[in-house]
Amino acid sequence: MQVSRLAATGATGRLAASGPAGRIAWGARVSWIQWAWAVLAVCGVVFFLDTPFRTFRQNFVAQRSRERLILFTFELDLVALWAIARFYLGWERPLAPVAAAGAAGFAGLLVAAAGVGLAVWAKLVLGRWFSGTFGVKRGHELVTAGPYGVTRHPIYTGIILTVVAGGLVWNSLLTLALGLLLAVPFFFHTVYEETLFEAHFGAAYRDYQERVPRLVPFAKRRGA
Repeated sequence: MQVSRLAATGATGRLAASGPAGRIAWGARVSWIQWAWAVLAVCGVVFFLDTPFRTFRQNFVAQRSRERLILFTFELDLVALWAIARFYLGWERPLAPVAAAGAAGFAGLLVAAAGVGLAVWAKLVLGRWFSGTFGVKRGHELVTAGPYGVTRHPIYTGIILTVVAGGLVWNSLLTLALGLLLAVPFFFHTVYEETLFEAHFGAAYRDYQERVPRLVPFAKRRGA
Protein backbone atom coordinates (compact mmCIF):
# COMPACT_ATOMS: atom_id res chain seq x y z
CA MET A 1 0.00 0.00 0.00
CA GLN A 2 1.27 3.43 -0.94
CA VAL A 3 1.07 6.25 1.59
CA SER A 4 -0.30 9.41 0.03
CA ARG A 5 0.07 13.08 0.93
CA LEU A 6 -3.40 13.25 2.36
CA ALA A 7 -4.58 15.38 5.24
CA ALA A 8 -3.83 14.56 8.85
CA THR A 9 -7.02 13.50 10.56
CA GLY A 10 -7.64 16.45 12.87
CA ALA A 11 -5.98 16.55 16.29
CA THR A 12 -4.67 13.00 16.11
CA GLY A 13 -2.01 13.86 13.52
CA ARG A 14 -2.31 10.46 11.79
CA LEU A 15 -2.02 10.42 8.02
CA ALA A 16 -4.67 8.76 5.92
CA ALA A 17 -3.36 6.15 3.51
CA SER A 18 -4.29 5.38 -0.05
CA GLY A 19 -4.42 2.14 -1.97
CA PRO A 20 -4.24 1.51 -5.71
CA ALA A 21 -5.24 4.44 -7.93
CA GLY A 22 -4.92 6.80 -4.97
CA ARG A 23 -8.16 5.75 -3.29
CA ILE A 24 -8.56 6.60 0.35
CA ALA A 25 -8.20 3.68 2.72
CA TRP A 26 -10.69 3.35 5.54
CA GLY A 27 -9.75 2.81 9.16
CA ALA A 28 -7.77 5.96 9.97
CA ARG A 29 -8.36 7.15 13.53
CA VAL A 30 -10.99 9.88 13.93
CA SER A 31 -10.39 12.63 16.49
CA TRP A 32 -12.93 13.88 19.02
CA ILE A 33 -13.09 17.15 17.06
CA GLN A 34 -14.15 15.29 13.93
CA TRP A 35 -16.69 13.24 15.87
CA ALA A 36 -18.09 16.46 17.37
CA TRP A 37 -18.40 18.04 13.91
CA ALA A 38 -20.17 14.92 12.62
CA VAL A 39 -22.62 14.97 15.55
CA LEU A 40 -23.36 18.66 14.96
CA ALA A 41 -23.92 18.07 11.25
CA VAL A 42 -26.21 15.09 11.85
CA CYS A 43 -28.21 17.01 14.46
CA GLY A 44 -28.64 19.85 11.98
CA VAL A 45 -29.85 17.47 9.28
CA VAL A 46 -32.29 15.77 11.68
CA PHE A 47 -33.75 19.13 12.68
CA PHE A 48 -34.68 19.78 9.04
CA LEU A 49 -36.19 16.36 8.31
CA ASP A 50 -39.69 17.83 8.46
CA THR A 51 -38.98 20.00 5.40
CA PRO A 52 -41.22 17.94 3.04
CA PHE A 53 -44.16 18.36 5.44
CA ARG A 54 -43.53 22.12 5.51
CA THR A 55 -43.45 22.26 1.70
CA PHE A 56 -45.87 19.86 0.00
CA ARG A 57 -49.63 20.47 0.14
CA GLN A 58 -49.05 23.95 1.56
CA ASN A 59 -51.10 26.96 0.50
CA PHE A 60 -48.71 29.10 -1.56
CA VAL A 61 -49.78 32.35 -3.20
CA ALA A 62 -46.54 32.56 -5.21
CA GLN A 63 -44.01 29.82 -5.91
CA ARG A 64 -40.98 28.95 -8.11
CA SER A 65 -40.63 25.23 -7.53
CA ARG A 66 -39.04 24.53 -10.95
CA GLU A 67 -36.06 26.78 -10.21
CA ARG A 68 -35.75 25.21 -6.76
CA LEU A 69 -35.59 21.72 -8.26
CA ILE A 70 -32.92 22.75 -10.76
CA LEU A 71 -30.71 24.26 -8.06
CA PHE A 72 -31.24 21.26 -5.77
CA THR A 73 -30.07 18.98 -8.57
CA PHE A 74 -26.98 21.13 -9.05
CA GLU A 75 -26.22 20.96 -5.32
CA LEU A 76 -26.51 17.17 -5.36
CA ASP A 77 -24.13 17.08 -8.33
CA LEU A 78 -21.56 19.11 -6.38
CA VAL A 79 -21.78 16.74 -3.41
CA ALA A 80 -21.48 13.71 -5.71
CA LEU A 81 -18.41 15.15 -7.44
CA TRP A 82 -16.85 15.90 -4.05
CA ALA A 83 -17.45 12.32 -2.88
CA ILE A 84 -15.97 10.83 -6.08
CA ALA A 85 -12.91 13.09 -5.94
CA ARG A 86 -12.27 12.48 -2.25
CA PHE A 87 -13.13 8.84 -1.71
CA TYR A 88 -12.59 7.22 -5.12
CA LEU A 89 -10.01 9.28 -7.00
CA GLY A 90 -8.07 10.27 -3.88
CA TRP A 91 -7.59 13.88 -4.99
CA GLU A 92 -7.52 15.11 -1.41
CA ARG A 93 -4.97 17.71 -0.29
CA PRO A 94 -4.40 18.99 3.27
CA LEU A 95 -5.22 22.55 4.22
CA ALA A 96 -2.66 22.73 7.02
CA PRO A 97 0.51 20.88 8.03
CA VAL A 98 0.17 18.14 10.61
CA ALA A 99 1.43 20.38 13.42
CA ALA A 100 -1.34 22.94 12.79
CA ALA A 101 -4.16 20.53 11.96
CA GLY A 102 -5.40 20.26 15.55
CA ALA A 103 -5.71 24.02 16.04
CA ALA A 104 -7.36 24.45 12.64
CA GLY A 105 -9.76 21.63 13.45
CA PHE A 106 -10.76 23.18 16.77
CA ALA A 107 -11.37 26.54 15.06
CA GLY A 108 -13.46 24.72 12.48
CA LEU A 109 -15.52 23.07 15.19
CA LEU A 110 -16.37 26.47 16.67
CA VAL A 111 -17.39 27.76 13.23
CA ALA A 112 -19.52 24.64 12.66
CA ALA A 113 -21.27 25.12 16.00
CA ALA A 114 -22.05 28.70 15.00
CA GLY A 115 -23.28 27.56 11.58
CA VAL A 116 -25.58 24.81 12.85
CA GLY A 117 -26.82 27.04 15.66
CA LEU A 118 -27.62 29.85 13.22
CA ALA A 119 -29.53 27.56 10.84
CA VAL A 120 -31.54 25.91 13.62
CA TRP A 121 -32.29 29.26 15.29
CA ALA A 122 -33.44 30.68 11.96
CA LYS A 123 -35.84 27.80 11.32
CA LEU A 124 -37.31 28.16 14.81
CA VAL A 125 -37.82 31.90 14.38
CA LEU A 126 -39.31 31.48 10.89
CA GLY A 127 -41.83 28.99 12.27
CA ARG A 128 -44.71 28.07 9.98
CA TRP A 129 -43.38 30.27 7.17
CA PHE A 130 -40.47 27.89 6.62
CA SER A 131 -40.56 25.66 3.54
CA GLY A 132 -38.15 23.82 1.25
CA THR A 133 -39.15 25.67 -1.91
CA PHE A 134 -39.10 29.24 -3.18
CA GLY A 135 -42.52 30.45 -2.21
CA VAL A 136 -44.76 32.80 -0.32
CA LYS A 137 -47.49 31.19 1.77
CA ARG A 138 -50.94 32.62 2.27
CA GLY A 139 -50.78 35.15 5.10
CA HIS A 140 -46.96 35.12 4.96
CA GLU A 141 -45.35 37.54 7.42
CA LEU A 142 -41.99 39.24 6.92
CA VAL A 143 -39.57 37.97 9.59
CA THR A 144 -36.65 40.30 10.37
CA ALA A 145 -35.88 39.53 14.01
CA GLY A 146 -33.19 37.36 15.61
CA PRO A 147 -31.01 35.57 13.05
CA TYR A 148 -32.81 37.44 10.27
CA GLY A 149 -31.14 40.58 11.59
CA VAL A 150 -27.74 38.93 10.98
CA THR A 151 -28.33 37.96 7.34
CA ARG A 152 -31.44 37.87 5.21
CA HIS A 153 -30.91 34.13 4.63
CA PRO A 154 -29.36 32.77 7.85
CA ILE A 155 -30.20 29.13 7.06
CA TYR A 156 -28.07 29.27 3.92
CA THR A 157 -25.33 31.13 5.78
CA GLY A 158 -25.34 28.45 8.48
CA ILE A 159 -25.10 25.58 5.99
CA ILE A 160 -22.19 27.20 4.14
CA LEU A 161 -20.36 27.87 7.41
CA THR A 162 -20.82 24.26 8.54
CA VAL A 163 -19.46 22.75 5.32
CA VAL A 164 -16.54 25.19 5.14
CA ALA A 165 -15.80 24.39 8.78
CA GLY A 166 -15.75 20.71 7.80
CA GLY A 167 -12.76 21.52 5.60
CA LEU A 168 -10.89 22.79 8.66
CA VAL A 169 -12.01 19.95 10.91
CA TRP A 170 -11.03 17.23 8.44
CA ASN A 171 -8.03 19.21 7.11
CA SER A 172 -9.56 18.80 3.67
CA LEU A 173 -9.05 21.19 0.78
CA LEU A 174 -11.79 19.41 -1.19
CA THR A 175 -14.33 19.88 1.61
CA LEU A 176 -13.46 23.54 1.90
CA ALA A 177 -13.90 23.87 -1.87
CA LEU A 178 -17.30 22.15 -1.63
CA GLY A 179 -18.47 24.68 0.94
CA LEU A 180 -17.34 27.61 -1.20
CA LEU A 181 -18.90 26.15 -4.35
CA LEU A 182 -22.23 25.57 -2.57
CA ALA A 183 -22.35 29.32 -2.00
CA VAL A 184 -23.02 29.71 -5.74
CA PRO A 185 -26.38 27.88 -5.91
CA PHE A 186 -27.33 29.31 -2.52
CA PHE A 187 -26.77 32.80 -3.88
CA PHE A 188 -29.23 32.00 -6.68
CA HIS A 189 -31.63 30.68 -4.01
CA THR A 190 -31.63 34.15 -2.52
CA VAL A 191 -32.17 35.83 -5.90
CA TYR A 192 -35.30 33.80 -6.66
CA GLU A 193 -36.66 34.08 -3.12
CA GLU A 194 -36.11 37.82 -2.95
CA THR A 195 -37.84 38.35 -6.29
CA LEU A 196 -40.94 36.79 -4.71
CA PHE A 197 -40.55 38.67 -1.43
CA GLU A 198 -40.08 42.04 -3.13
CA ALA A 199 -43.24 41.48 -5.16
CA HIS A 200 -45.20 40.41 -2.07
CA PHE A 201 -43.90 42.74 0.65
CA GLY A 202 -42.95 45.73 -1.51
CA ALA A 203 -41.23 48.66 0.19
CA ALA A 204 -40.96 46.84 3.52
CA TYR A 205 -38.75 44.18 1.97
CA ARG A 206 -36.65 46.70 0.04
CA ASP A 207 -36.01 48.55 3.29
CA TYR A 208 -35.01 45.24 4.90
CA GLN A 209 -32.57 44.61 2.03
CA GLU A 210 -30.93 47.96 2.68
CA ARG A 211 -30.48 47.25 6.38
CA VAL A 212 -29.41 43.59 6.47
CA PRO A 213 -26.80 41.80 4.29
CA ARG A 214 -27.78 38.93 2.03
CA LEU A 215 -25.49 36.08 3.18
CA VAL A 216 -22.34 37.52 4.75
CA PRO A 217 -22.88 38.59 8.40
CA PHE A 218 -22.06 42.20 9.22
CA ALA A 219 -21.43 43.13 5.58
CA LYS A 220 -22.70 46.60 4.75
CA ARG A 221 -23.47 46.28 1.05
CA ARG A 222 -26.94 45.19 -0.07
CA GLY A 223 -25.62 42.46 -2.40
CA ALA A 224 -23.32 40.79 0.15
